[in-house]
Amino acid sequence: MRKVFYIILLVSCTLSCTNTLDVEPRDKYSNNVVWKNVNSLDLYINSLYGALYQFAEVGGPNLSDGYSDILKYSQTYMDTYHNRVCLSPAFLSPNTAEALSPWSATYGNIKKLNEFIIDAHKYGGNISGDELAMRLAEIRFLRAFIYSKLIIRHGGVVLRVDNEVLDGPEQKNKKRSTTAECWQWVMTELKAIAEQLPEQWSNNNWGRITKGAAYALLARSALYAEKWDDAIVAGRKVESIANSGRYGLMDSFSDVFYTPHNKELILAAYYKRPDLTNDFDKYFAPTGDIERYGGYASPTEELVVQYDIKTGNKWEPFSWANPDHSANPYVNRDPRFYATILYNGAPWKGRNIETYVGGTDSYIEYFDGNARNRTVTGYFIRKFLENKTKDFVAEKGDQYWIELRYAEVLTILSEAYGRGKGDFITAYRYLNMLRERPGVGLPGLVVKYKQEDYLQDLQKEKMCEFAFEGHRYWDLRRWKKAGTVLNGVRMHGVEITKTGDTYQYNIVDCDKADRFFPDRYYTVPIPDFETKNNLECRQDPAWQ
Repeated sequence: MRKVFYIILLVSCTLSCTNTLDVEPRDKYSNNVVWKNVNSLDLYINSLYGALYQFAEVGGPNLSDGYSDILKYSQTYMDTYHNRVCLSPAFLSPNTAEALSPWSATYGNIKKLNEFIIDAHKYGGNISGDELAMRLAEIRFLRAFIYSKLIIRHGGVVLRVDNEVLDGPEQKNKKRSTTAECWQWVMTELKAIAEQLPEQWSNNNWGRITKGAAYALLARSALYAEKWDDAIVAGRKVESIANSGRYGLMDSFSDVFYTPHNKELILAAYYKRPDLTNDFDKYFAPTGDIERYGGYASPTEELVVQYDIKTGNKWEPFSWANPDHSANPYVNRDPRFYATILYNGAPWKGRNIETYVGGTDSYIEYFDGNARNRTVTGYFIRKFLENKTKDFVAEKGDQYWIELRYAEVLTILSEAYGRGKGDFITAYRYLNMLRERPGVGLPGLVVKYKQEDYLQDLQKEKMCEFAFEGHRYWDLRRWKKAGTVLNGVRMHGVEITKTGDTYQYNIVDCDKADRFFPDRYYTVPIPDFETKNNLECRQDPAWQ
């Protein structure tokens, strides 16, 4: 029987559950029960996957792309903070840092993972050596994973990673390690555990952390650390696993997001209705799908314009100034556009999307404090939405969040060769794999031999490929492009009016104020409560 590794935190079960790995909180069981055998241990491990789900953006209304140029939130009063961070110079501070970084919850998970690692040395005698080693590697991956999320946000953080002794009150005051030291710890940890993990778990336990996930996260971490050789070695390890048939690009781009356990997925957070669900559809579905909900955030024209258009037999960059493009702006676009964006006229659940003024999914002008759930750009998110009629509030969703997929590894290899090694031929070979794969079928990009020209192509491809998957904002920060792309500028949408069967398109400002990204935003401040409780944890000078 196929097993799927789901995290179930709210549904009680006994330790004899077998079909899905559901578990009650660990403190209801003694260590003797938890470590009795490998089946009991796996139930406990299942609960620790909360560290992965903590960063599964499909689980709630907060998409990190909403801090970037590709997604505009419609409202300011929601618990998303996006417009406040982007438009209010006084909002982001050490007192509001958890808007961008769940510091306390993350360190809570780190403590649980440390407890497992330490307990394994005390109570793991009933588990065979190989089985225990795999599970220790699994837990150490999760710890490295959530540390990587903290480092991306804050730079250097407090490393509490002793595998023998749990930090107690005596270790409360502890200094932050440097950014370089933190990335080095993550990479060293992943190198140590990667070969202890299986390429695929036995009994088809889909969703568990694998060797490919360890090397993929290692490649990502090395990229952020600008350790190009490490990124290439780790990326090539994943490529080698792919060559054996385990991973590959899907022929249909849309199938990446709607076919569980497909070959492009390296690590995903799976949901299971009704036990573990999400509200993604409720928050982001088109207005016409659901009364009082939907439309919390809208793709911007800055994203939409990135998708190429085919005129005659020629693919070219889209431009509203070109009458051949603007006459039918949503026809013959890059196939990834149709899997990512819902636009005016898009077929959807037996109807067509109507984002023109007065339509079923009508556009509304953004203004501060807007309490209506409408598109403020003329577009809705398509990626991750379930294409079926359902009760979003009662039934909720069970679509999965993609944390790592093979396409990202290819872009990591491309960037490491291009930015790191100056090998632009190899860099474009990897980048063009995304464009040339079946189901996309775009012509390959011509090789360019200047760093800035290559980076422009890389940025565009990553925008089209990974929109709403949680990459764009952090990419802009690590490329040091955010100060240009997100500061002193406004994002845009399209206001569509309909006269008979004719549409008129008017590019509009969807921000109504200049965005704000000063140099200090390149790091998220350490939360105020942490620097008060941990006297050795120093705030970044820019936030003091």
